[in-house]
Amino acid sequence: MVVPSETQIVEAVTAKLGSDSVADADLARLLATLELENDWTDVSAKKFRSVLVKHSIMPDAAGSSTATSNGASSSSGGGKKKKKAKDQSIPKSYIDASVAVPPGIRTHYFDAVKGKGLLATRAFARDDIIFTEDAYIPTPPPHALDQITRGELCAHCFLPISSAPVALAVKDCQRCKQRFCTTACFRAGMATHHALLCVGHNPGARGLMELVVREKWQSLHSVARALTRVLSTLAYGALKRVGEAEELEQAYGDFETVYSRISSFATVSELERRARNPGWSTEKPSFDALLAQAHAALRTALDPYSPTPPPAISTPLDTQKPLIKHLFDPATLPKLLGRANINMEKFGGLYSLHSFLNHSCHPNVQIRHMPERGILASMKVAAIALRPIAQNDELVISYIDPTTSLGRRQLLLYRDYCFGPCTCDKCSHELNALGLVYDPAKHGVKGFLDSVAKKTGTDDGVHGANGAAQPAGADASLEEELRASLGF
Repeated sequence: MVVPSETQIVEAVTAKLGSDSVADADLARLLATLELENDWTDVSAKKFRSVLVKHSIMPDAAGSSTATSNGASSSSGGGKKKKKAKDQSIPKSYIDASVAVPPGIRTHYFDAVKGKGLLATRAFARDDIIFTEDAYIPTPPPHALDQITRGELCAHCFLPISSAPVALAVKDCQRCKQRFCTTACFRAGMATHHALLCVGHNPGARGLMELVVREKWQSLHSVARALTRVLSTLAYGALKRVGEAEELEQAYGDFETVYSRISSFATVSELERRARNPGWSTEKPSFDALLAQAHAALRTALDPYSPTPPPAISTPLDTQKPLIKHLFDPATLPKLLGRANINMEKFGGLYSLHSFLNHSCHPNVQIRHMPERGILASMKVAAIALRPIAQNDELVISYIDPTTSLGRRQLLLYRDYCFGPCTCDKCSHELNALGLVYDPAKHGVKGFLDSVAKKTGTDDGVHGANGAAQPAGADASLEEELRASLGF
């Protein structure tokens, strides 16, 4: 990570905004955006503001407080806002302006801790479909990889090839056995991932894909597909048909657009996630070795600055070089894996709008997979109202099973999503019944969650991450569930 100089801050803000000035309400969002895009650290809101004021990018009258949202609209995680925003354990996100937002909802940036969210701009009735969305980064579940490799499932949407609406429209990859169920899937797959991850097109990808299959490492596969979506934009120029590069750029985005979209997803280090789980001190050496293997495999497969760059990628522009080098820096990989794991929908896709949805144990929105050809499509979702939603309500889903006990919910959220304590209406009511009230001015997060664990009989508290022995019985089952959610 980089501690930027004053000049670097000014240059980054100017490049982002042009001649526009910064409004006070946008300050926290702008800082979070630049921190993610440039991998900055140790830039406080106060320092950021003073630099912008000094260089006349924002008026001095803006005052010294950063903007926050009306907390009444959020039903989740209010306690998180009291933490320090520069805490590396807090996932960081920003709003990418290129995300298409349908009528009835709007994006909102709460603060540097809670991040972004979605608010209703009109009322919704129970069972209303609020929005539908295709995965921006489709990644198959590990159990489906063999079927995709054999050509039984579409390599892009993962629906059965046998369900293709028109048999003559099925497209075969000429370099491997993978197939695409429609012309649209073939075009999207080749433009965003397959041309770089197919071992026939790119022999350097063989080691990477073998590692994904051997370890059943879905989050690494998601990282690989996200990187190929970015780098595929540099392969448009290799296409021979006149005008095809421009068509693909319009349909799937140019380098800057895709890089910004990928960077906007909430991000936290995978090492931070894993360090919260029991046995980490024992598992860390083996995971570090796997990380080194994964980094080497990604560089060999995809890095245009590696000794054997992928043949399809054209030479990046000078302005793109530092961004690409950052993507393949060893310290970046844990963040990319963490980003994949905290944003992946249960079947593995990364969704632009879905990623905005914050958590509540009493959600007002449910995510369901849309039927396609009589089959539930694993890479297309619908957000459906669970109960009446009023204008300006925040749209929230449950990241975990909300019917489980208070202690179990708090533990899963803390360990798997680096989130907590949850202070949604449901959790606050249950905490009050136990005589517990979270006050960030008085309580540390770990200490408070340990108190919850003791009160609720969840024996394995958060301090088990220091390497305590695994518990027996129900808690052992919980640990299996936690490890299963770590990405492989």
